[in-house]
Amino acid sequence: MSQKYVLVARKNPLKPLETAKFYATAHSNRKVDTDEVIKRISERSSYSIGELKGCITEFLLEIKNQLELGNIVILGDLGRFRVTIVTGTATETAKEFKASSCIKISRVRFHPGSMLMDMCKAMKYSLIKAGKEEGDDDDVVDPNPNPNPGGGDEEAPDPTV
Repeated sequence: MSQKYVLVARKNPLKPLETAKFYATAHSNRKVDTDEVIKRISERSSYSIGELKGCITEFLLEIKNQLELGNIVILGDLGRFRVTIVTGTATETAKEFKASSCIKISRVRFHPGSMLMDMCKAMKYSLIKAGKEEGDDDDVVDPNPNPNPGGGDEEAPDPTV
């Protein structure tokens, strides 16, 4: 399976006089929720939808609980989750530091494991526009699309002629 992408023209905001350059942007087909994953697993295994839903619900809750306890959660070769902290206001001394006013937010970070890293290394890529060759200008997303397409200055033809 290949990762689909589109080409997007972007300007560098730090260098507004330079012309836009083209970048590949990953394109997702759709979102797949937990219920769909559970249904697919149930169809190819001896586990019922109810059993899987119960196990996965408890599994996700336990991941959250372990992160709240300050632990790193390792999911085998898939990867690991850990909590990080963003300091909003630094202080001159440790004594001045108050968590309530100096810590801006906590975040959960995911670090992919060997299974996902290997998947990325072996990834193939394909442009999402069918019937177009890679590099055609038709495959480019305009960063400033015309808000009034077809609304040119020309006079429209008279349909009664």
